[in-house]
This record gives sequence, structure tokens and C-alpha cells, in this order.
Amino acid sequence: MKKKAQIQMTETIFVVFIILIIIMLGFVVYSKYQQGVLENIMKQRRNEEVIKTGQRLSSWPELECSVAGITEFACLDVAKIQVISDFINESKHKSKYGFNYYYDLLKNSKITVKQVYPFEEEWVLYDNPGITQRTDRVPVPVNLYDPITETYGFGVLELLIYE
Repeated sequence: MKKKAQIQMTETIFVVFIILIIIMLGFVVYSKYQQGVLENIMKQRRNEEVIKTGQRLSSWPELECSVAGITEFACLDVAKIQVISDFINESKHKSKYGFNYYYDLLKNSKITVKQVYPFEEEWVLYDNPGITQRTDRVPVPVNLYDPITETYGFGVLELLIYE
């Protein structure tokens, strides 16, 4: 009788042990799945934040185009883009005042403006790369106004955020 009881006890312990292993594997698989879902949600929120930053940038007085004091929606002035880009890049190496002001607003990011129509041209508005890339390159469509030739073009404001 004792041997039969010992065998049944051993079988019961093995069954309980296997059930515990199955439960642990279920928790591991579920946690990996939830981690992937949370990473996707965080990536989506970061991209939404970048789009909000792009919308804010398109309405900055330093960049927006205005004719006779009337501002236009999602329109950037090409001459202002060139001036502010030069100012930020020069202050990054010299006085630091302008760069520090824009660093408080833009942190570690890269902002470029690409004109795609009527001809292609690109300006790097702000470039302060961090350690690792946090977001995908997020394009925000904008109108580009050239006050010298008084023509409009189509462009894309691209934002990339780093950690």
C-alpha cells in the first residue's frame, strides 16, 4: 500500500508542477504581448506629440507667412525659414542665447523643411540630435511662400524627436 500511495503522491506533485509551468508560460507570453501593445501605444502618442509640435511650428510668428499683416494657415515664409535657420545654427556655435531659447521649446530634435513643388529645396531649421531616435520621421504638409518672387509652393515640415 505504501508504494502505491508514494507513486500517486509523486504523480500528483508532477501534475501540479507541470500545471504551474504552463501557468508561468502563459504569464510570460501574455506579458510579452502586453509589452508590444504598450510600445505601440507609446509610439503612437509620441508621433501625435510630434504632429502637435509641427502644427505649433507652422503657426510661429518667426516662420509664418503674412502679407499686409494677414497670416495664413499652415503657411511658412521661405525667407524667414532661411533667416531663423542661420540664426539657430550660428547661435549654436557662438552666443548660445538663440540656441538655448529654441532648445527649451524643441529639445533634442531635427526639424527640416522640404519644398517639393515647384522645385526641390531643403532647409534644416533645427538640428540637435540626441542619443537614440524616439519617433519616426513625421511629415506635416505646409504651404511655402517666397516673398521675393511672390510665389507659393508646397512643402513638408519633417520632425524627428530624439532621447
